[in-house]
Amino acid sequence: MEDLFEYLGVGVALSAARLDEIERELEVRADAAGGLFPPDPRFDPDGGEAADAFATLASRSPYAALEHELARAHAALADANRAMASHYEALRRAFDTAQRHPELYLPERYQRTDAPTLAARALATELSMRLGLPAGTLRSRAAEAKTLYDRLPLVRQRFLDGIAGAADAGAAATAALAFEAGDPRLGELDESLSSVIGTVGSTRFRRRIRAVLARLDRAGLEARHARAHADRRVVVEHADDGMSWVSLFVSSIDATRIEARLDAFARAPHGRDEQRTLPQLRADAAVDWLTGTGTATAVHTEVIVTIPALGLIGQSDALAQLEGVGPIDDATARRLFDEAPSFRRLVTDPVHGAPLKLDRTRYRPTRAQRVWLALTYGRCTRPGCDRPAKSCDLDHLTDWALGGRTDDDNLAPACRSDHVVRHRTAFTIERRADGAVEWRSPSGYSASDPPPGAADGPPLRITTNDRSPRSRAPGGGGPAAESAPPPSSAYFAARARAERMKATGESSPPPSSSYPDTPTF
Repeated sequence: MEDLFEYLGVGVALSAARLDEIERELEVRADAAGGLFPPDPRFDPDGGEAADAFATLASRSPYAALEHELARAHAALADANRAMASHYEALRRAFDTAQRHPELYLPERYQRTDAPTLAARALATELSMRLGLPAGTLRSRAAEAKTLYDRLPLVRQRFLDGIAGAADAGAAATAALAFEAGDPRLGELDESLSSVIGTVGSTRFRRRIRAVLARLDRAGLEARHARAHADRRVVVEHADDGMSWVSLFVSSIDATRIEARLDAFARAPHGRDEQRTLPQLRADAAVDWLTGTGTATAVHTEVIVTIPALGLIGQSDALAQLEGVGPIDDATARRLFDEAPSFRRLVTDPVHGAPLKLDRTRYRPTRAQRVWLALTYGRCTRPGCDRPAKSCDLDHLTDWALGGRTDDDNLAPACRSDHVVRHRTAFTIERRADGAVEWRSPSGYSASDPPPGAADGPPLRITTNDRSPRSRAPGGGGPAAESAPPPSSAYFAARARAERMKATGESSPPPSSSYPDTPTF
């Protein structure tokens, strides 16, 4: 017990007199610190006898109670940082393994030079299914972990020790990419950043990064800006209550100009009856300018809203759905219906609400099928991917070259990246009787999102990890026939034959549906 409260500079014995003495010491320390004193990360308030002692103190002193919670918060954050660092390291090692052993994800016949890259994409797809995170996010984390491992060992160690967080470690890794591997300036960058990471806020740490890069590589400032500027983009993120965020990644000069114009408009006189706040005026102006409201160049795009007919007159409990977003309120739905210059009637089964089956005899889906399947699924069918269905390819679940038809039951949205993985690796997919599309990785892990029309119900997810001997095909290329086998050699031969016919202009059979030669949606 003698060093239980060593960080206070006192010994501890759980007598009433000693507790009184410690309480007075806590109050003195708190007064000296302006009412609070910082938690010491060496103290673990959940550590058995120490926790009992501190709980006793906390019952007698508000300062001790506060210190107890501050120390717990500090320790928990360090634990979270260490856990995230372990997550990054595991991703790095997993991607390294997949790239060194592409046969884990690819068919045995695949001998092209891009095998390691394709295997890494397949691994990212499986990790996305397992973790529920975007594949791109997981690839980025693995790349950052590799950069820290190869170029910034001191920063990496601060991350592993729980001192630095993932965001700051990632920013440091991005900065290290300004130099070639082996550049002696990396050592100075590592020392400079590791000395402050985790001890200052993220904003100040990023300023430190910019200052160090400018000092170490002044000549590269222009090139770095050009690379970053090439990545400019607009991102739309749907939030709750019928609202969304629209973000622009543009140059700092352009961002300053945008901010200045919006601010000038918001602060200009708008009449005595104007009730909107400055933030509301800025937002409304941005919407009007981007959509061209009231101008000859106003945008005219198709925004798909599914509105139950009976709901327009208040006779249905079904909610209107904005494609790719989700439910919207009845008042907004009625307003959109009133303002729509035209509308399309989608015919469904009057009892089940399911699309009427249209057995197609041609390869390419019709526009009506594309619209219907986008509305039906909403998103890419691969669990973990949130790409809107309207921007996905339409994938033949049973390949056209193997007898699959262009029928609603044999088509499902798959984003371009997942379409590649599905057709060029040993992933398999299957449409279940309830309409859900189940994806299965070569490791035996399978998952599916809820079936169409069940988005508001409990998630239907199959999570198996069958690693028994019978679950692997000979040679380790994928699951065996008993558990969703990978495409057979006949499958790839049929696809290759169809691709050759397409390349030579032969008219029969129709082209294979495999991406990227013939994307269909």
